[in-house]
Amino acid sequence: MGTELQRAGLEVGACGDEWNLSHPDRVAAIQRAYVDAGSEIILTNTFGTNHFVLARYGLADQTAAIARAAVRAARGAAGDRAWVLGDVGPCGGFLAPLGDVTPHALEASLHDTISALLAEAVDGIIIETMTALDELLIALRVARDLGAPLVVASLAFDRVRNDFRTMMGVGVEQAGEAVRDAGAAVIGANCGTHLAPRDFVELGRRLGASSGLPVMLQPNAGQPELEGDRAVYRLTPEAMASDLLEVATVGRIVGGCCGTTPAHIAAFAARFAGRTA
Repeated sequence: MGTELQRAGLEVGACGDEWNLSHPDRVAAIQRAYVDAGSEIILTNTFGTNHFVLARYGLADQTAAIARAAVRAARGAAGDRAWVLGDVGPCGGFLAPLGDVTPHALEASLHDTISALLAEAVDGIIIETMTALDELLIALRVARDLGAPLVVASLAFDRVRNDFRTMMGVGVEQAGEAVRDAGAAVIGANCGTHLAPRDFVELGRRLGASSGLPVMLQPNAGQPELEGDRAVYRLTPEAMASDLLEVATVGRIVGGCCGTTPAHIAAFAARFAGRTA
């Protein structure tokens, strides 16, 4: 969503979530392009819709309004062709004692965001790009307490020597067991650094084995390269489609994260539809 918003005119460093209020037509147009390409699930434009991130733009008091507008835009794009998951990203800070975010403040922010997403009748909540297990588990509890019909828990792993760990040191099996015990319906991996799409095959197998849950996998379209102040992802739609076919052998839900354009999704959808069993 971030790279697509920038293509649509969002300035680098500006608040993309605020576009749900000021430019809902542009947000919906981006999401509609993914549905037209074959996406059966889209996410709301709410990755940074929380008190902490929005406070940087003086918009913390608009958290619920931004979240509700995001669902309306996504619903308009999805119609009856795709499911809509309410997107909950990291708070952007660290929980005490590592940082100055208290569990109470985090819960209050999550309550505002998730309540607003559910009020507009999203089909489920996805808690994504998480690296800290304590933050993820609090978000899972809040979503379940608020009655979310489905909760996906997705972590961002990095390649660390010959293994995978999140930035905060969480291991694959540790994550799988914790997410299962916390009551998630789906476990996932998305984004990450030093990972090729095919690394998600091993990640998916291990997450599924340790949790016993269906697995959702969303690799980036290659590693980002900086061109000026913008991140560019160079993996072509054809190359990513080939990799995603292999990822789909272990993932019940497969898509793309950073740099994944509608063209990438269209190429994968075409290859997936034509695959041989």
